[in-house]
Amino acid sequence: MASHLDTLFLVALYTSIAVMVIYLLLENKEAGTTLSWLLVFFFIPIVGLILYFLFGKGMRKKQKETLARQNLEHRLQYQYSSLLDQQVTETQVLHERYTSPESGKLIRLLQSNSDSILTRHNSVKLFFSGRHKFDVLIEDLEAAQHYIHMEYFIWRRDELTRKIVEILKKKAAQGVKVRILYDEIGNFLPRRYRRKLRKAGIEIHPNYHFLSLFRIHILNYRNHRKLVIIDGHIGYLGGMNMGQEYINGGRYFPFWRDTHARIQGESVAVLQEVFAVGWFNTIKEDIEKASPIPEIPKRANGTHIQITTSGPDSEWDSIKQIYFQLISTAEKHIYIISPYFIPDASIVMALKTAALSGIDVRVLLTGYLDKRVPYWAALTYLKDLLSAGVRFFYYTKGFMHAKTLVVDSHTCSIGTANMDIRSFALNYEINALIYDQGIAKEVEEMFFTDLQTSREFTLKDYDSIRRLKQLRNSLARLFAPLL
Repeated sequence: MASHLDTLFLVALYTSIAVMVIYLLLENKEAGTTLSWLLVFFFIPIVGLILYFLFGKGMRKKQKETLARQNLEHRLQYQYSSLLDQQVTETQVLHERYTSPESGKLIRLLQSNSDSILTRHNSVKLFFSGRHKFDVLIEDLEAAQHYIHMEYFIWRRDELTRKIVEILKKKAAQGVKVRILYDEIGNFLPRRYRRKLRKAGIEIHPNYHFLSLFRIHILNYRNHRKLVIIDGHIGYLGGMNMGQEYINGGRYFPFWRDTHARIQGESVAVLQEVFAVGWFNTIKEDIEKASPIPEIPKRANGTHIQITTSGPDSEWDSIKQIYFQLISTAEKHIYIISPYFIPDASIVMALKTAALSGIDVRVLLTGYLDKRVPYWAALTYLKDLLSAGVRFFYYTKGFMHAKTLVVDSHTCSIGTANMDIRSFALNYEINALIYDQGIAKEVEEMFFTDLQTSREFTLKDYDSIRRLKQLRNSLARLFAPLL
């Protein structure tokens, strides 16, 4: 009897694996991702099936169609038609400032792959430390009059967040609408905690309720964005989540280095629309009319910005494409900061080609680790890139969490997307592409300041890695598409 049950179990198991393999092949994922899952099925078949169901399945077409899409141009045309009407004029103004034809390609690319509109009447303030950013954010929150919208991958329950929550409670009591989205995997917030906030007038929800029974199979798609919109005229985006470690490094790091942007102007309307889409997809409430955008003052020397988003329901890998385009069109130098470095083949080729063409390509990674497997996998990409002339550095002062890319002192990207496959294809991300020499040079100056507390990683360093560790790193790379 036991042997008969064993046989039935094995037949059921291998039939399930065969079905999953067929399903995997029909999804036409990239070869590296497909092979990684096949290895998981081979080595740990039962666990592999569960993992694939939880983390590997793509969004079904029907499921994608039920979501409000981040097609920003279409959604903005009703309330903010003036932003769309000025696209041709603003593009011409940008070309007069920067005569390089590459900017035109970048603008058209983002308009095509993520419906991103170009806005000019903006001012931008950059923060390179959490203490400075949160001090200013607290002032802005205390001055809010109509609404506060916040969207974070991580929402800690610590000293900083308690201070922020007290401000939000006070504002809610004054009649300010407070709405918060957070990621359920980035942090677990007990129901009791959420009930307390809601009782105080703070509407807080886990983004898209990924842990609900009917959506658990797509919980691998994380909401990695960090956004704040206040009264429609102030917006924040960048690498900093809501937690004390972003100020002082927390328990595990002596220092935390990050980059965040505060934007005032037309681009805040785009940030507001991004939040409104996430809110609607989560609780089916349309907040656009209830959250008006004020009249935007014209700025003679405003900063040109395009906000771009990407996610598993996006038609195109827009942020990966903009990274590729920025790297490919550089003429002098490319400076990249990312804590994680697991690029796909297209980004690797773009970096190699740029370096071999004589472009100064430098990549700064974190020297303090929060995750070992991505670090091991990243090492396997370095040898060929180093051979091509790309220079790599590890930040040693603390944990480097910034996500920036600056090209030729005139264009830079600041946002939430790391230089890795997860950010390109699995996470909901948001970046600001900023066409401004002043901002670009500020990012560059900080890059070189960071290099003063970094160590360069050379081919000699790579060759000194022992064979056993190289094997470990290569095994980690096999699972890079899943990290």
